This record gives sequence, C-alpha cells and structure tokens, in this order.
Amino acid sequence: MLHLPRQDKEQIYICAKAFRTDANALMLQLAEQFNFNIKDCGAWPVAVYKTSRINKGKLNEEWTFYLHGSHCRFENINTGQSVEVLYTEKPEFGYLDGYFFFNYMQTTERFKHLASLLINDSNVYRAIEELAEEGILAKTKGNYHVNRILAL
Repeated sequence: MLHLPRQDKEQIYICAKAFRTDANALMLQLAEQFNFNIKDCGAWPVAVYKTSRINKGKLNEEWTFYLHGSHCRFENINTGQSVEVLYTEKPEFGYLDGYFFFNYMQTTERFKHLASLLINDSNVYRAIEELAEEGILAKTKGNYHVNRILAL
C-alpha cells in the first residue's frame, strides 16, 4: 500500500476517468473507420490488420494506432500522447493496467505531475489497487473473468 493523500487519490481518479474517456473514444473512431461492431467480442476485422504488414496505421490526422498482442496503442502525432487499450475487453476499453496507465500519465501534459509523483509503474499498480480497495475505482470481472479496474 502507498497510503496516498486524499488529493493525490482524487487526481489519480480524474486521470483514470480521462483515460477511460480517451480510450473508449479512440476505439469508437477505429470501429467507425473500419466499419466493425465495437461490441462484438469476436476476431478483429481483417481490414484493421491489413493497414500494413506490422499492424500499424493512421487513424486520422492526429492519431496513429498499433495492434499488438491483446492491446492497441494509439499515439498522438502532434503531442506524443500514448493511450494503450486492452482490446480483448470489448466493449469497455478503459480498464487500467499500471504500466500503460503510467505511460498515459507520462505522455499526457495535464497528468505529468502524477507520473512524477508515482515515479514508476509498480507504484501505479499499487495506487490503482489501493483506490479500488477503497471504492474510489471500480473492480469488475472482465470478459475472461479476471479482475479489472476502471473509473466509473
């Protein structure tokens, strides 16, 4: 446990909500661009994978995407912001992974202070667990019956 002060917990919650909003919005844009049902938990449309031989593509003028493993990393071309999404949990994409959430903090201007405060992804894992235990973040069962944490 980190035993974070209340104001830090509030900031992490605000960041988690922003991450969830960004992740879901970007996945919705990807679904619209490639014309697939975002709620379908089946395989990804071949068109998404055929964007290039290494599963990378341009979503729009601001964002690129890269499919790898069970994740899709969106990167803002102008700011370098990174939003890494666990896409196997369709249709919810705002679940928090300490490593990728820390990366989001480091690359999102308004949350860089949190990255400095938490120092590394291990502390982020601990922080989101602590916030889930306190009911600030929600712990739910994902599609594969694994506990997942997100901001409601």
